[in-house]
Amino acid sequence: VMKTEKEKAAKGHPNGQNAPQSNRGEKCMAKFTSSNGSVYGSLTLDIRKAGDYSQPLPVVVRIAHEGKKCFLRLGEKYTMAEWIQLCEYEKTGRRVLLAERNELKDLMEKIKDLTNQLIEEGSFSIRKLQDRYQGKMDEDSVTIYTIWDDYIQEKRAEEAFGTASVGKDTRNRFIKDNGRGVKFSDINFDFVQGWVKKMQDDKKSTSYIGINLRTFRTMVNIAIKKGYVKGNTEEMFKDSGYNQMESRKDKFLEVEVFQQLYEFWEKGEAKDENGKELFIPRDKNALFRDLGLFLFMYFANGQNLADTLRLEYDNWYFSSQGKQLRFQRHKTKKRNKNGSEVIFPVTPEIQKIIDRFGNEPKLGERVFPILSKSKTPEQEGGVIQRYNKSIRKQMKKVAEILKLKQTPTSTWARHSFATNLNNAGVPREYIKSSMAHSTSNDVTSKYIGAYPLPKMQEYNSYLLKVPQTVNSTEDLLKILKGMSEEERAALLAEVSK
Repeated sequence: VMKTEKEKAAKGHPNGQNAPQSNRGEKCMAKFTSSNGSVYGSLTLDIRKAGDYSQPLPVVVRIAHEGKKCFLRLGEKYTMAEWIQLCEYEKTGRRVLLAERNELKDLMEKIKDLTNQLIEEGSFSIRKLQDRYQGKMDEDSVTIYTIWDDYIQEKRAEEAFGTASVGKDTRNRFIKDNGRGVKFSDINFDFVQGWVKKMQDDKKSTSYIGINLRTFRTMVNIAIKKGYVKGNTEEMFKDSGYNQMESRKDKFLEVEVFQQLYEFWEKGEAKDENGKELFIPRDKNALFRDLGLFLFMYFANGQNLADTLRLEYDNWYFSSQGKQLRFQRHKTKKRNKNGSEVIFPVTPEIQKIIDRFGNEPKLGERVFPILSKSKTPEQEGGVIQRYNKSIRKQMKKVAEILKLKQTPTSTWARHSFATNLNNAGVPREYIKSSMAHSTSNDVTSKYIGAYPLPKMQEYNSYLLKVPQTVNSTEDLLKILKGMSEEERAALLAEVSK
């Protein structure tokens, strides 16, 4: 595919013979400067051995440091004519060959990260960068920190940006508490207990400590596997609390609170007791947009924000005539492809949120105009983090306006979905499958929907209302009055069978 696109870009210039010739020199697509400003990198062609510019030349990242240079090859080749055109597209911001350009820039970013890692370790040199880039590493230079850095890079390469981010945050905490001089021989039971005490003294929560310890345990296991640390993590982390998490059972809002939130969102007004607007238009729009996203996550089977922002109008949506949406849980799809699919009904509440803030339904279009498809996976992660923070901030304002006893964050949508349906008596299997928690490998389930649309709509309606109970004739009449003529007719037909 890449070769075909190159040929298209160079159309009219076979072998570059008719292409305009550039001066002998380097044409850069992108550049970077290291974190300390001493190393410079540029994405260019290696022309050192070029006799004829019509021949394909290797793409490299040219590194300059204290008068020395090296050229790290990226595995691609272009003629000079092709390269000039590619650089011009980059310069003008045109979308032509955008994926190809982004791929090359991503490779350069990895070299930039390697450069900054070596600088952070205090051991940068051109030679060490070349060795690290080629996967070589002197045994003396391997530390728990380099293992940690390699792990973060590996997760980024796998597009597991959430895991990479947690790894980086934990590494920073580890350095803050223990410094940069921890040796493999220092890592044992007493060291782990000592770090736990430092975090406890700093008033960190059980969950926070557990997350840090689990990440550190992964690094230690890698070091044990490579032969740098002796022993086993079962003994080292015994009684450390690495597998403890604080209960999240109280992190949910009751149905009545969601009724209040939805009515506030539907009205779309935020005024004080004198009728004065509480926010300027821009801030008001952000408040109701983020509240709408929070409500959508709750109504849409307890989605997390990443799945909401990636949600698309796919074939399933159109084949169901806009009555259902489908997605693969981003968090689990690589681990359990069959069990990560979620299909949920487009309830009236969901439709209103889409009508107010969503895109027009087009095949392949994302439902919400927030996460552009042109962004790289790492850039997507940044947008998702930013909106998570924004929702937290806006929900705090909403809680103050409505005088709520609790201040929810985006994660509460998922816990609330499960808790409220469970309390409404909805079957556990429905809740489980709706949240992609099902572990069934039954082949039949791949072809037969577990729950028909009417049942989905019935169960999900309990997210905004308390199920009615029939204890008397009066209760029954109240329920019948609340039904449409079609629903009453269907009920009587069922009774007469």
